[in-house]
Amino acid sequence: MLHTSLQGPQDAPVIAFLHAVGISSWMWRDVAAALPDYRILLIDLPGHGQSRDVPWVSLQDSADQAAAAIREQAAGAEVHLVALSLGSYVGFQMVMRHPQLCASALLSGIHPGDMPNKGMMKLMSAVMAPLAPRPFMARRTARMMGADADVDGFVSAAAQTRPAAFRRATNDVVDFNLSKTPPQPETRLAFVAGSREHTLIVDGLDVFNARFPGSVSATAEGLGHGWAGEDPTLFAGFVKAHINGNLPATAQALQNR
Repeated sequence: MLHTSLQGPQDAPVIAFLHAVGISSWMWRDVAAALPDYRILLIDLPGHGQSRDVPWVSLQDSADQAAAAIREQAAGAEVHLVALSLGSYVGFQMVMRHPQLCASALLSGIHPGDMPNKGMMKLMSAVMAPLAPRPFMARRTARMMGADADVDGFVSAAAQTRPAAFRRATNDVVDFNLSKTPPQPETRLAFVAGSREHTLIVDGLDVFNARFPGSVSATAEGLGHGWAGEDPTLFAGFVKAHINGNLPATAQALQNR
């Protein structure tokens, strides 16, 4: 089983969080703190954090394992999914394969497919895999992910990542293709991104919306791929808005309410 942590009001709806590659559920600490009215379920994905001894097999396998963890921990409560980067690809597979598990899902930093230069990206993944958990590289990543306030905490969490899991998970993201997925799930979907993310992700918001009628999308202006770390309060505001069914199109609209 994947390692999990559950905290918050006993009878509240559950928000399950899935983290980015090369880090652990530690990355959600500030976002979780901004959501005191919910029961927070933190999940470490295979090869990461305290699930580091669980082998990474595939996005689909990780999705099934995450679904099993949610079923065990949520105990029939209403569940909402929140994910970023690698976690969004796992979360996407999860709501497709387990369509009644989550009432809603907010997926940030996910591209719809057709990533260019796949061979080069996989070569870079192979080079980066043994370096990513090391302190000098983790410090760089921490700043890219907006974790300036606790770089040492990020470095400690990143050090638990298995290089093989980093490489395999990154390759699975490179190969991801929306066109290979089944029809619309029962989960209410939101696809979000920082406005400074790669154009493949930002432009992909319209692709996801077209593929899933009824889904919504939004951008966090001026923020990047790791915007949950750059502005955790704003990210939490997006989460609450989506759970309540009124996610705005931009961060500015949310702040102006």
